[in-house]
Amino acid sequence: MIQLNHIALYVTNLERSIRFYEDILHMQAFGPVHLGSISTSGQLIGKAVSGGHGLLKGIIGGISSRAVKDQYTDIALLSSTGSGYDILLIQERHPDSDNTKSVDGKTIFGFSCTLSPSVDMEILGWDLHQAEANFEWGDPGLDGTVFTEDAQYHSLYVKDPEGRIIELKPDTENTKTGGFITSLDSIILHVTYPDISKKYYLEELHFRIDSDSGNKITGKRIISLTNQSGKRCVTLYGLTTPDGNPVQTGGYGLDHFALSGLEEKGEKNYPGLDLKMDPDTLQEKTNSSYIHDSDGYWIECCQYQE
Repeated sequence: MIQLNHIALYVTNLERSIRFYEDILHMQAFGPVHLGSISTSGQLIGKAVSGGHGLLKGIIGGISSRAVKDQYTDIALLSSTGSGYDILLIQERHPDSDNTKSVDGKTIFGFSCTLSPSVDMEILGWDLHQAEANFEWGDPGLDGTVFTEDAQYHSLYVKDPEGRIIELKPDTENTKTGGFITSLDSIILHVTYPDISKKYYLEELHFRIDSDSGNKITGKRIISLTNQSGKRCVTLYGLTTPDGNPVQTGGYGLDHFALSGLEEKGEKNYPGLDLKMDPDTLQEKTNSSYIHDSDGYWIECCQYQE
């Protein structure tokens, strides 16, 4: 059965993002880790960089582009349960200046997660207010801008430091207990042409349509997709300008996400961050493959079970 496994998010300031996910979402952070420190080839590049960029150019041809990239990449893994990980944070720096790259553009809009039944939503709202977090109440499954009094229950929508929207949903079924977040449910993707993206996910990944806002929300189109059991996994989020033109998807990094339960397909050599966290050791895994959708998002097809 296809399920959301984890998501990868580019960030501007890794330490700032780690603090947010630890303090606001009560997630456990592993890292930050400098990728060059865990790559044999990367360590060689590191020595060259410390001696100046002239030396780097002399040996660049014999080392993979991934190893070069590692020297300017720092990551952290975030876990809601302490076993496995849910979110991969990626910070990159400019090779010429060593300054952190800023994150911009329309990529991953956000994600949705279910809270433990022990979390009181009213108290949580007060806690977020006290923490000076940017949040709104809204109807579940949308983007935090719609609130109707007759909705059976409401979600809290909080923004991370990059402005991504995170839906915190109450557990209405009382299926899991303990902790703060019990599950990472679905990812919300900026898409340029919602109908084209919808066709891709229906035909290539065999998702089903749960809901489609159509033209009910001015300037927006929200399409929720579920797996075969009816669990929402992906939400497509399209924007249009006042003159009706679509807002183009894209931007620095173009974050990726991982789905488990897919048949093995796509590329094995995508130079993405294909990593797995053992409680004490960061290591690369080699049994994933990659496909990319109509908007250019890379989807990691996980063949392992956490």
